[in-house]
Amino acid sequence: MVTKNTINFNKEILFGEVGAIVGIQISSYILSKMDYSINLLSYIIVISAIVGASLFWFAMRVYDKTRKNKYPEKNIIEDIAYYAPAAFILTSLFYYPTLFFATKYFLEHNRMIEYSATISQIIAFGLFLVGINIYRYVLGKYYKKEL
Repeated sequence: MVTKNTINFNKEILFGEVGAIVGIQISSYILSKMDYSINLLSYIIVISAIVGASLFWFAMRVYDKTRKNKYPEKNIIEDIAYYAPAAFILTSLFYYPTLFFATKYFLEHNRMIEYSATISQIIAFGLFLVGINIYRYVLGKYYKKEL
């Protein structure tokens, strides 16, 4: 059965993905006015996505937790300590490689750039969502820690 906490957790992650998109758009606009190497631009775009996703996830997390009761600093730090490393590992192992290979596959077979990136991002985000929810389940079941 899907609990309210599970729905809130997934909503926070989805909001984080929106933050990644916002971060990418803002940095893309700012960087389009400057003359940097393609490599540096790519790194800055990825960092902007990470920062945007982190800020939006964190904002939604604090909002969800403070609606009902207090959210002590200890809990904030614990949530970040449990969530951030797992999110980083899952994005490194699954999200970005899936995004790369799925986009490459769709471009090789369809040549529709607009849809290839979007469909690839949906697939990559879906895999990340499944992975982070499995991690959350394992934390709850075996370590009695709730994210």
